[in-house]
Amino acid sequence: MQGRLGLGLAREHRPAVVLLDLHLPDVSGQEVLQRLREDPTTATIPVVILSADATPGQVQRLLASGAAAYLTKPFDVRQLLRVLDDLLPD
Repeated sequence: MQGRLGLGLAREHRPAVVLLDLHLPDVSGQEVLQRLREDPTTATIPVVILSADATPGQVQRLLASGAAAYLTKPFDVRQLLRVLDDLLPD
């Protein structure tokens, strides 16, 4: 999906969680995260980063920027389910 389209959909539908790749065709995932955090409509939506780009500095920078979690590809689906279970309301 394209980042700008995803931003619009997040504003319109306010999902319970956003799964975000860092490498999008139109904008970076980091920019999408920043825009989600700056917009009052989407600021509280948890964002889980899914990326193969997992240098320690990158992970820490995105978590400090407001990502709720960072999973490195390839990841175990059970790991993703645990993260979602922790983030989503019952």
